[in-house]
Amino acid sequence: MLKKYFALSDKGAGDLNKAVLIATLGNLFLIVPLGLSFYVLEELLKPLEGGTFSALNAWAITGLCVLIVFVLFLIEKLKYRKTFNTCYEEAANVRISLAEHIRKLPLSYFGKKDLSDLTATLLNDVTTIEHALGHTGAELFGAIASIIISAAMLAFFDWRMTLALFTCAAFGFLFVYLSRKKARRYAVRVNGILFGIYNSIQQMLDNIKVLKSSDKKESYVQKVKADIAYSTTEAVKAELFVGSTMIGSIIVIRFGFPLVIAIGAILFAQGTLPLFTYLVFLLIAGRIFEPLTAVFMLLGEFFHARTAVERQLEIINYPKQKGSETFNPNGYDIQYDNVSFSYNDDANRDTVSNISFTAKQGEITALVGHSGCGKSTIARLAARFWDTSSGTVRVGGVDVCTVEPETLLTAFSIVFQDVVLFNDTVYNNILVGNKDATKEQVLAAAKAARCHDFIEKLPEGYDTVIGENGYTLSGGERQRLSIARALLKDAPIILLDEATAALDPENETLIQEALSKLVKNKTVIVIAHRLRTIEHADKIVVLKEGKIEEIGTHEQLMKGSSSYPVMYRLQKESESWSA
Repeated sequence: MLKKYFALSDKGAGDLNKAVLIATLGNLFLIVPLGLSFYVLEELLKPLEGGTFSALNAWAITGLCVLIVFVLFLIEKLKYRKTFNTCYEEAANVRISLAEHIRKLPLSYFGKKDLSDLTATLLNDVTTIEHALGHTGAELFGAIASIIISAAMLAFFDWRMTLALFTCAAFGFLFVYLSRKKARRYAVRVNGILFGIYNSIQQMLDNIKVLKSSDKKESYVQKVKADIAYSTTEAVKAELFVGSTMIGSIIVIRFGFPLVIAIGAILFAQGTLPLFTYLVFLLIAGRIFEPLTAVFMLLGEFFHARTAVERQLEIINYPKQKGSETFNPNGYDIQYDNVSFSYNDDANRDTVSNISFTAKQGEITALVGHSGCGKSTIARLAARFWDTSSGTVRVGGVDVCTVEPETLLTAFSIVFQDVVLFNDTVYNNILVGNKDATKEQVLAAAKAARCHDFIEKLPEGYDTVIGENGYTLSGGERQRLSIARALLKDAPIILLDEATAALDPENETLIQEALSKLVKNKTVIVIAHRLRTIEHADKIVVLKEGKIEEIGTHEQLMKGSSSYPVMYRLQKESESWSA
C-alpha cells in the first residue's frame, strides 16, 4: 500500500515497512513501563498490608528500568535509521530517477510543460514527499497498528468498553476521510496558482532586459504581486478548511472519554462490569486520546502528500522514447519517406506534411524557405527530437523510431539556432562535444571554429567562467563556441541550424572555411536564411507552408517557378542597400 501511495522504489517501500513495524513495536513496548509501575505500586503497598518490601525486588526493578531504557533507545535508533535515513535516500533516488526519466521524454512533452512546473516537481514536490515519509509514514501507520493491536487486547477485558472507547475515533476518521477530496481540490488549486507565480517570476527574470527597456515593468510586477496576494487568500482558505476538518475530528474523538465514563458507569451500576476493569479503561481513556489526536493530525499531511505524488506520477507515466541501444546503419544517408508531423497531435494542422527526399552522405543538403515553414522541424526529426505523426525517417536504412534517442544522437553533431552554453569554463563548454577529447583536440577545434583568438583575450583564457548561457560573450562568440563543439564531436551527420546567423561577414567567411573541412564525407543538412551561404550546396530543398515546393541545385532553382528565385533576388537587393 505504502509503495503505491508514495510511488516508492522496492527498497524504499521495504525500509518504510520495517520502520512501521519498529514504530509499532516501540509504541507497544511503552506498555511495559506502565505494567512495571503497577508492579512497583503493588510492592510499595505490601508493608501496609503486613508484608515486606524486598531489597532483591528493588534491584530487580532497577535492572528492569535500565533494560527498558536501553531497549527503547535501540528501538528509537532503529526507527530513526529506517525512517529518516530511508526517506532521505529515497528522495535522492526519486530526484535522480525523475531526472533520468525526463531526459528520455520526447521534446513534445516540454512544449506542454513549463520549466518552472518541472523544477517545482523535482524540488518542492519531492521535498513534500520526503517530509511526509520522514515525519508521517512510519509514525502514522505505526500508531494505527499499535492502536488496533491495543484495541484487540482490550477487547479481551471487555468488548463493550472497548467499543465505547473507539467508537468516536471511528466517526472522527470517517469525517476526515470524507473531507479528503475537497481538501485535495483546495491543494490542487493552490498549487496551480503557485506554479503560475513561479512561471511569471521566471519569465520576468528571463525577459528582464525587455521589461527594463519598456514601460511594462511596473505593470508586470504589479500583476505578480496581485497573483501572490490571491495565492495567499486561497492558501488561507485551504488551511482553514483542513484545519477546521482536523479540529472537528479531534472534537469528535474527545467525546470518547465522557462516553467511556457514561457507558462504564451504567455497566458498573448494573453489576456487569468489575470496578478494576472500569478503572483500567478510565486510565487508558485518559492516555489514549493524545496519540489518537496525533494520528489525525498526521492524516492531514498524509493526504496532502498524495497531491505531490500524483504530480510526480504524471511525469513517470508519460511514455518515454524507447528503442534499441545498438545502431548499425548502412552508411549515413537520411531518407524522409512521406513524413508528416504536428506539434499539437492535430492531424488537420500538420507543421510539415508529405516530406520526401534523401540527404546523401558526402553531400550538403540545404533547407530554405520563409520563417515557420518547418525547416528546423524537418532537420530535428532526423535526430528524433520528436517522432513523426506519419511516414518514416531512416538513417542508413534504419528507422530512427526504432533507435534509442541517445544512441542515435551519437551519430549527430548539431549547431542550434539558439545556442545553449553552461555556466562553466570555456574549455568545459567546448568539451561537451566529446568528453573524452584531449586538450590538444579541444584547442584544435577552437582554432578551427575561429574561437582561439578571442578566448586567449579572456581574463583566464580557456579557464574563464562565461556565466549563465555565456552572457559575458557576444552572440557571435557564443555561436562559434557551439560550432567548436560540433567540430570536436566529429560525428558522421551534421545539422547546421543557422550556424552563421550571428556572425559578422568576416567571421562568417572564416567559419564557412572551417565547416567545409568538417563536412567532408559526411551527411550535412544546412538550414539557412542567407541564401548566398548555400549556393554551392549539392541539393536545396525549398519549403513553403510545411510542404516541399521544389528540389534542385542553385542553378536549377533559379530557372524554376518556386519562391527561391524571388527570395534570392530580394536578399541580393537588400545587400546593396545603403543608408
